[in-house]
Amino acid sequence: MEESIYGIDQFIGETGLWGKGIGTQMISGLLKYLNSRLGVNKVMLDVNGTNLQAIKCYEKCGFRVVKGLEDNHLLMEWGKS
Repeated sequence: MEESIYGIDQFIGETGLWGKGIGTQMISGLLKYLNSRLGVNKVMLDVNGTNLQAIKCYEKCGFRVVKGLEDNHLLMEWGKS
């Protein structure tokens, strides 16, 4: 199977919308679409290591930390075989 890798970047700027599950729903839906419609089997992102709320969201969506990057960022990966 050919590997198809995408990168994503998202931002919820309205602080009143934080902690309501919107990011988790958005990312889960995007991953489902990318995988089922486009055949994407790997998605990468980087996140600030101090952004625990975002990291928790990504982990709920199936991402895992791959390695640490510069400036306290983490490289995270989601993948389907």
